[in-house]
Amino acid sequence: MSSDEFRSLVIGKTEFEATSQANTVYKALAHARMVGAGLARSASGGVPPDLPAGQHPEQPMAMAGVNEDQLVSFDRDKPRPFTLSEFETHIRERQAKRNGPNWTELTQSEFQKDYASILNKFRVLKTDPRVQFLMEEHGPDAPSLSDVLSQFLNVDGADDAFLKIIDISGLPNEVAGPLTGAIARLLFQYKLHQTREERERDPVLFVCEEAHRYVPNRGDAQYEMAQSAVRRLAREGRKYGLGLMLVSQRPSDIEDTVISQCNSWIVLRLANSTDQEHVSRILPDSLTGMTKMLSSLPRQEALFVGEAAAIPSRIRLRTLSRDQLPDSHDISFAEGWSSEGTTAASLTTIVGRMTAL
Repeated sequence: MSSDEFRSLVIGKTEFEATSQANTVYKALAHARMVGAGLARSASGGVPPDLPAGQHPEQPMAMAGVNEDQLVSFDRDKPRPFTLSEFETHIRERQAKRNGPNWTELTQSEFQKDYASILNKFRVLKTDPRVQFLMEEHGPDAPSLSDVLSQFLNVDGADDAFLKIIDISGLPNEVAGPLTGAIARLLFQYKLHQTREERERDPVLFVCEEAHRYVPNRGDAQYEMAQSAVRRLAREGRKYGLGLMLVSQRPSDIEDTVISQCNSWIVLRLANSTDQEHVSRILPDSLTGMTKMLSSLPRQEALFVGEAAAIPSRIRLRTLSRDQLPDSHDISFAEGWSSEGTTAASLTTIVGRMTAL
């Protein structure tokens, strides 16, 4: 994660966020990444006895052979591994200090005011099983950046599945936003650092299902990181070989800046007048007549317009057999209500899943 994404995760955007809290996270993250890169000494053990006069203990102490310029020019946003224990230790043992004859511990009231809320939220995240995959310590056996990226790509043709699905539907909103932003930004950085030839061999299409959740037309602070990352994909991704597909049943709820960057459209029936007007404003004026039929389109029929269509067309989507349908297809209410329904045994099994440790 970038420093902004990590700050959003740790502090949270649903409550008041002071500049001092953000700076606390930034300084601890930069230090932890410097330690992980072998540039700075660990914060464990408190204030070092050889701390230069006048230097705050929160400032990194260079390892032997490392000059200050390397620390000053260090980019905290690059995807370098670090340990969460070092991040927390820096806050407790280096930042939470007061100056006097010597650097001493803050009073309880000072600590509660400036640092306790961050560490409390950090502790809650570390013990939340839903986000355990984000809060595991990075050890020698942890996946490398290449391992992480390979999960989204088809490397060396080793995987027959060219479609990679990331299901974040069960994650809390304060985690789903930063995680989506991190994935989108990581893919953008990957494409940015490719050569022209590498991009041409490896185009990637980033699909946002329920796009109004990640790039809402009305600001939602919990998805600020996702919104920024997806917005950049919409504006700049194509020239680097990174495409963006937005899928939503409510196009009027998607941010105008992002949706206006789309150059091809497949529009199925829209019953809501607000959605119809929104689509009409974005499509070319010459297609006004076609957009009038959006409310009366039969099931599986759509308008196909834009660069991907040779000519604006009314198309019919082919019917898939039951074994071809994705697990996300709509549940048939008629079939369900005509079946035996829920039994006592199945109810017990489901409750067991809901309450499982």
